[in-house]
Amino acid sequence: MVKITFKPWEEVIIHESLRYSLEDLIKNQSLGVQPGGLASPLRWAEGVAFNSQSMPPTREVVREQLEGKIHWTLVTWALMPQYKNVIPIEDINAKIPVINVTANVIFCEVVKELKKQIQE
Repeated sequence: MVKITFKPWEEVIIHESLRYSLEDLIKNQSLGVQPGGLASPLRWAEGVAFNSQSMPPTREVVREQLEGKIHWTLVTWALMPQYKNVIPIEDINAKIPVINVTANVIFCEVVKELKKQIQE
C-alpha cells in the first residue's frame, strides 16, 4: 500500500503587495492579451480578486518549500465584492477567467491579511 501524506503550507511569505482599484487590476491582467483572447486567470476569495507570483525555484526556495514555507514575490489585488466567473474586457473583446478559491483555507487566510492593509 502507498502512503499518502497531505501537508499544507505552514507559512506564506509575501514580499510585496500592491493594491489596485478593480479597474486597474483588470487593465494590468489584460496587458498583452490579443483581441478575442483569454487573459491569465485571477483568483477570488472573500471579496478580493488577486494574482500571486511565486519566486523562482532556486535551491534556497525549494529548501524552504520542503520546510512548509512558500514565497510569493508579488501579490496584486483589488476589492471585488461580488464573484464573477469571467470579467469581460470590452475594448478588445477578451475575457479574464476568475477562479473561486474560497474552498482553499490558505487563500482565504491570505485574503484576510491583505484586507488588513486597508485598515492600516
